[in-house]
Amino acid sequence: MTFQSHLYRRGASYVWRRRTPARAGGRILQISLRTNEPLIARRRAAIVTVESNNLFDAMSVQGLTVAEARTFLEFIIEREQKKIAIFRADVRHRGDSESNQAQDWAMGTALRMIAQHGRGAAPLTEAQAEALHIEGRSQVEIALLRENLENNVSLATSTPKDRHGSQILDQLQTSIGRQDIGAADFLIARNKYIQGRAAAYIQTAKDTTVGFDEALQIAEALASPGAAPQPQSTQPADQAEPVAAYSPAWEDLIARFEAQQRKAEVKALSIDQQVRIFRLFAEATGISDLRDIRQVHLAKFVDLLNALPKTYRKSSAEQSMSLPQILKRAKKLPPEEVGLAPSTIKRNLGYLALIFRKAISEGYRDLATLDTKSLKPRETKRARDKRPALQSDDILALFEHPIWRGNLRGKKWQEPGPTVEGDGLYWLPLIAAFTGARRAEIGGLSPHDIGLKFGIPFIHFAPNKVRGVKNLASPRMIAMHPQLVELGLLDRSAKLREAGADMLFPDLRMPTEDKIGEKIDYKFRRALTKQLVEGRNKKSFHSFRHYVNGRLQKAGIAKELRLDIMGHAGEDTNSEVYTQSIDLITANEIIALLPRIEGVLPPNSHRQSGFDKRDLFSEHGLRPIQVKRDAQPAQATGPRRGRPRKVRA
Repeated sequence: MTFQSHLYRRGASYVWRRRTPARAGGRILQISLRTNEPLIARRRAAIVTVESNNLFDAMSVQGLTVAEARTFLEFIIEREQKKIAIFRADVRHRGDSESNQAQDWAMGTALRMIAQHGRGAAPLTEAQAEALHIEGRSQVEIALLRENLENNVSLATSTPKDRHGSQILDQLQTSIGRQDIGAADFLIARNKYIQGRAAAYIQTAKDTTVGFDEALQIAEALASPGAAPQPQSTQPADQAEPVAAYSPAWEDLIARFEAQQRKAEVKALSIDQQVRIFRLFAEATGISDLRDIRQVHLAKFVDLLNALPKTYRKSSAEQSMSLPQILKRAKKLPPEEVGLAPSTIKRNLGYLALIFRKAISEGYRDLATLDTKSLKPRETKRARDKRPALQSDDILALFEHPIWRGNLRGKKWQEPGPTVEGDGLYWLPLIAAFTGARRAEIGGLSPHDIGLKFGIPFIHFAPNKVRGVKNLASPRMIAMHPQLVELGLLDRSAKLREAGADMLFPDLRMPTEDKIGEKIDYKFRRALTKQLVEGRNKKSFHSFRHYVNGRLQKAGIAKELRLDIMGHAGEDTNSEVYTQSIDLITANEIIALLPRIEGVLPPNSHRQSGFDKRDLFSEHGLRPIQVKRDAQPAQATGPRRGRPRKVRA
């Protein structure tokens, strides 16, 4: 008869009986409680049950022995290296050594990241990609790494029931000669499996020859980061030359990071933005020595970003204020005006991750334990909803504005009138609507960036004397839409080229290349607000890019061609490496699919001469006030002196 779990009565006395886990042999364990009193037996059985649970938990967590783990690791490395050698020997897959090394590096690095970060290793972030580019990795290698991460990240969560997990289990049983594999055994084996494969590919990427010992050393280093053996000096200890360490001062690290970024030709505006965040981090945490940085400092920094005003230090008044003063002022603001956007906080944490990697590469390994990913806030909107696209109705409504139909100039530029100016405010939105190009790309065009090739008018977005480009995918040649030719853009470039001008739109000249096009921002936003029926709703100049890409997508244009038109890099190896750049003839056919915008007048059009207000009123459905021509002006009465005041009859 049983009274509670594991408690049994045998004759006049009680016993405790339980089966041990399979890891311990799965046998029946029976212990006499040496009492025939039920209450005493229950108390003793409860104590034995608790102690057995602790014992069995320790046995299940123990996992593989050190010898078994090493045997399995060696088995995986040897097996993977044989697979690589066989693959390289197959003429169908044989490529040049540089291509093979890129493939091996990408696979090895992807597996190493998965071994270290698990499921969080994928996808590869833009900050990580930028850091790899700074280290000298090509776009091809980064694209291969991104693809291998996505293809192999499921290894981090594999179980014996899925395909990868069953393979790991079979190879573990084969290598150690034991069939009773527990949960802890499998978890250790899974990590060793990933580490062994990573080591095999990393070693092969460094050296085309198969080196088992070298790969084993790499795997052991992956298993215990920071525990790699130190190189032995060949000189006596008293004669060893000291190695100069990099300064641990936070400001010195910023200076080294800034120099590295400038050498990599990162845009000056991006570098300045990064440096501001680094100094804000020091101001918020009081850190001056990078060796003192802890995870709690990152958490407090994120709390600060959530408490700052959205317009933090954008006004001249706040630029001279301290952080405590700004935070005190923020408490009086409405909740909707406090806290930076989630995307901004993510970007700032990405900047910190970049400078931490710089410090780690210089020998400050303790910073490798800092975790910025877990602090990134969850997005509240889908990426495509953050910047709404301009719809076709919005485009038609916008270009009915007097900017493109004739205005009164000056302060009355939003009122209908006789003048159509051909300035940057006129041209930039038009070019954006027919190319999808960025504002700074258009504003910084040179007269030499526009011309004819094969009889096709083109616009070439490329670095010039005025400004650079955003990234490696930005330089591109786009066919000019026929309506832009009709409006005189080609003629404008020819005249300015003959005059020796360096800018197609001189009125947009700014002190720095990153702000080109900013001069039209205020008037363009006012025009949007006035013209759009449903309101501007956060639509901006960037919304033209969404409009053009959406129109081409609906027209059935392939994704790779749209990436070239928009100046975006490919998202995988196939679209980034194995596709050709779009040619001008194809681009001409694609750009011609964008609809014309009727009613837009060319600059200095006929409306400037022979303008009649009656035509203007009838065009807008208004009736002008009738004035009697034979009426005599009346004389003003009263003490006022001077010229008589005219009174309308």
